[in-house]
Amino acid sequence: MAIVVAAAGIGGVVAVVLTYHEVTKIDRTEPLVVLDEYLDAVLVRKDRVGAELYECSGSSNLTALANLRGQLNERERSFGVEVLVTWGAMSQAGQGSSISATTELTVIALEDGSEQSRSSQAWRFTLVNQDGWRVCAAERTTAASPSPSAG
Repeated sequence: MAIVVAAAGIGGVVAVVLTYHEVTKIDRTEPLVVLDEYLDAVLVRKDRVGAELYECSGSSNLTALANLRGQLNERERSFGVEVLVTWGAMSQAGQGSSISATTELTVIALEDGSEQSRSSQAWRFTLVNQDGWRVCAAERTTAASPSPSAG
């Protein structure tokens, strides 16, 4: 009887571990979902480790986005504002194991909860299927379009 109880207990533990693994597994099957998660990690959560989960290995073509994050951090410190970044619909071009995706990033500066400025930037990203989709390159494609808000 003790053996049956022990076997059932071990089976239960294995089932819980496998279920946990499936629930927490990073889904890299859809390139635009990967890009969305990557942008959230870099621009919203400021989570460098989380962003690396969605990057190509050894990719140095992501410095433009890292530089943008650094500039936004500097604005927050220098001007005492909160900087929010959102993005719009994403479009995808290409097929096979490499695609290009574009979106518009909107940067909003808030001071005491009031919008002080807003600008938009068009960006293009290259994603490659390396054991699941990963972001390999980022580049800004047009100049910013600042539009100060009426406060």
